[in-house]
Amino acid sequence: MPDIHIVTPFSRPENKDRLIEAYRPMNIIWHPIMFIDEMVDFDHQGQNTWIFPLVIPNEAASCKVKMPGCYKRNLFIKNIPIIDDDYYVTADDDDMYESEVFDTIRLMDNDVVIISMKRGHHIPDSASEERRYSTSTLIAKPENVMAGKISAQQSFVKGHIFKKYLHDETVHHWDGLLAEYHMNDGEQTVFMPNLFALFNYYESGRWTDRTVIDIGDIKISFGVMINDPYRFNTVLKKSALPGDLHYIVNPESATKGLNQLIEIMENNGATVAALVHQDMYFRQGWLDRVKDQIALLPENWGVAGVIGKDMHGRICGQLHDMRIVDVFNSKDIHEFPQSACCVDECVILINLKHGFRFDEDLDGFDLYGTLCVLQAWGGGKTAWIIDAFAEHYCMRSFGWFPGDDFKARYKWLYDKYVELTENIDSTVFVSKPKFETSAAPIELVA
Repeated sequence: MPDIHIVTPFSRPENKDRLIEAYRPMNIIWHPIMFIDEMVDFDHQGQNTWIFPLVIPNEAASCKVKMPGCYKRNLFIKNIPIIDDDYYVTADDDDMYESEVFDTIRLMDNDVVIISMKRGHHIPDSASEERRYSTSTLIAKPENVMAGKISAQQSFVKGHIFKKYLHDETVHHWDGLLAEYHMNDGEQTVFMPNLFALFNYYESGRWTDRTVIDIGDIKISFGVMINDPYRFNTVLKKSALPGDLHYIVNPESATKGLNQLIEIMENNGATVAALVHQDMYFRQGWLDRVKDQIALLPENWGVAGVIGKDMHGRICGQLHDMRIVDVFNSKDIHEFPQSACCVDECVILINLKHGFRFDEDLDGFDLYGTLCVLQAWGGGKTAWIIDAFAEHYCMRSFGWFPGDDFKARYKWLYDKYVELTENIDSTVFVSKPKFETSAAPIELVA
């Protein structure tokens, strides 16, 4: 099993103890590289035998290259024995990794392993112009292996390859060029999009947690499943929301992904989870509207949505599907909040006070807006549509038609909950002569 070596140009002594504390349980080998006037004690009475500092016998001011970090790494490559079958990754002294990254990569045997990288919640106000990096996530995939779309912290490289390449000391995008060299030279590369490096994790302000938003007596957090980062960054992230979003990329199923998000939100102290699609847009004042509507709900409310169906199977709520001119608005027949038999998956609000989790036996990415209502009922809770207009920049074709897998999931729901209610409905189809929302009407027979 290969060891993992983290090669770090080190110049921030204030981060020494926090890096040691974070890396120690991860079972890695750490190589901090310092000029002699940056030298600090990493040994701590012989306890840190997994740390191997490299001290350059010059002062930092003597280094005149544009990229001093690359100068340090190049001295490491030239002077330190590198183990052919171990993995090497270069990370700065304010970076970090999620806990499962090293355990997963340690079991692999590829030339190059490329992971994704989260770049914080927001750009610190004090950041200099050259450090005002975007907060968008860099996703591990072949088309992103180019300068400007990949960072050094993402590439875990076998030693026999790592020692072949020196780092360009003259350009800021040296890491992207290095990743391109690996791809162009035909090294065996595997992409792990669900493993994450944490960029500038110890930079003040970049990772400040603003995911729990206080609105009156409610602490609300937002969670989203992503399969199109461009859509996420250009629609949902442009919404007028004062806080930050939790997200998960390409989960195994909707129910498993959403449960992971709910777990994080609960642990952070949220009382309401807003589970939304990556192509939803919320205008200024939306959260105030949600607060006012939740205040009208009974204590036993379990789930809510902005659009769904009422107890008679009629479309209920307010939403603009941005593919069409007309706006869904049922105020002429409904008062809000309105009891719901299902909610559309584009926005689902979960009352976290009741310990709700989605039933993960429902696979795929369909019908969880029906499932959560049925689960709420089964647990003695209630489900509602609230008056909180939003916009859905949906890309689904109007010609989309539910397939056999969708019907199988509906049948699973019906078989499981028919003794609770026969009112098992969805905004995707019309089971009686009613109008539909964003998909072709179909007839489903359980």
